[in-house]
Amino acid sequence: MGNDDFLIYLIWIGVIILIFMVFPKSFKFLIRSIIQGLGGAIGLMIFNFILSPIGWYVGVNWITIFIIAILGLPGFILLYIVNNVLY
Repeated sequence: MGNDDFLIYLIWIGVIILIFMVFPKSFKFLIRSIIQGLGGAIGLMIFNFILSPIGWYVGVNWITIFIIAILGLPGFILLYIVNNVLY
């Protein structure tokens, strides 16, 4: 790694720290949403595995992950209710 690469990494780290200092709440919401989305996708896969024999299945795609990331557990429950009402 040359001196230029090291300087670029330092600049990027400084920019990231500055962004976290200026917008702490929005990044907290973003990180929380990403974690909820990943947890929701894993939860959907587990519940689909358990509930698919009785016909309850919700597809795992970007829209369902986004709904779970924003709404959390109520969004998770809402997806299963809407899926069973519509189909």
